[in-house]
Amino acid sequence: MALSKINSGKNKGKYRVRIQPIDPVTGKVVSIPSQIASNKVEAKKLERLMWGKYEKDGVIPDQNNVFAIEFKAYCDGEEKSGRWSYPTYKDWSYTSRLVSNFFGKTKIKDVKEPLIRDFARDYIKEHKATVARNSTIDRRLQHLRQYFEFLKEQGKIKINPVPKNALHKFFRYDEFTTVQQKYIFSDEEVRDIKAEILKELLTLPTSFWTSRIGLLIILDTGMRPQEVQVVKWSQLEKDGGFNVFEINDSWSEKKHCLNHHLKGRARGFSRKTLPLSNEVYEMLQSFNKRQKAFLKESNIVNKNDYILLNLRDSRLTSFGMPIGQAAMNIIIKQVAKKVNVNCGDKQISCYNCRHTVASKWANTPGIALSFLAFRLGHSVQQLLKTYVHEDSDRSHSMMALMQKDEEKEQLKLKRA
Repeated sequence: MALSKINSGKNKGKYRVRIQPIDPVTGKVVSIPSQIASNKVEAKKLERLMWGKYEKDGVIPDQNNVFAIEFKAYCDGEEKSGRWSYPTYKDWSYTSRLVSNFFGKTKIKDVKEPLIRDFARDYIKEHKATVARNSTIDRRLQHLRQYFEFLKEQGKIKINPVPKNALHKFFRYDEFTTVQQKYIFSDEEVRDIKAEILKELLTLPTSFWTSRIGLLIILDTGMRPQEVQVVKWSQLEKDGGFNVFEINDSWSEKKHCLNHHLKGRARGFSRKTLPLSNEVYEMLQSFNKRQKAFLKESNIVNKNDYILLNLRDSRLTSFGMPIGQAAMNIIIKQVAKKVNVNCGDKQISCYNCRHTVASKWANTPGIALSFLAFRLGHSVQQLLKTYVHEDSDRSHSMMALMQKDEEKEQLKLKRA
């Protein structure tokens, strides 16, 4: 019976509510914990709620099921339901493979904190990986904690075997690696990089312009590479006398198609970027004429209106495909080397341009962080956490100011 009156014990006189759905795949009864209601009317309401929750959330695994199998089923279910993007699914799928290799046929009920700790330490040992915030192992543990929280909410487990701040609980402080920050170009380096790119454009054929134009746009606006890949000519507009883009989409490098939304935003959401400098805007106008002439000569129509339409491969050009991020990464590395950017052992990519723009403006007196964060597509908290780094130009000016104050104090002491 779905509803049964309790005749003994501490809940005597109340009603036990139980639902027993059938798994359409296995044909077996799905085990769902019963719940208690104070009276029959409340019990009927509770029964309807339990069925509604089951139909919404789907089949909840039993504790005796194999952990690796259920974890993979959870990942596949989230992807098929459309709740996860493709990159998210691929990331979780990697965790699923690791879980299968390490846990084997271990049942859900046997997964305890010591076993999770062994999993984390084994991963670091086998992959010679680093222990740090947002590292590969940190993301795996976040995935596992989220999955077990799902089971906990459904009443299948009482304690999440993955603790909060799991890295700090599973590893000693001296085992951690300092997270290497992105290299931030100085103002002088930015000027040199832009000057070198502009100089190269004067001698290069049109088909070689696209990736360099993309870098110039990022160095001005701080747009994400996947956003600038599909920015359109029609999205270039005036905003109070300034030249900006109003963007609403981004490109998926893994799926080679549009995401149909900006990162972390709903479909249809759009935002304006930071303004373009006059020199970059003028070069864009020149590129617009060159691109049209190139396409006319090739008898190809820019059906997607992309600024960064791939002009190096005629097949991709005809398909309306944008250039890849790899092309921009190669160019920024080459140009940085040409102008003698001393980045040490830090890697250079087009993302360094975005970090540089964010860091520069966030360290500029008078800039409203809320304005900057919105134009870059972030919350203020995420902007400060992820993209704002120490600005070398600002650091030098601060140290010079400190030295000047120190000299003043020394002068006062001498006069005294």
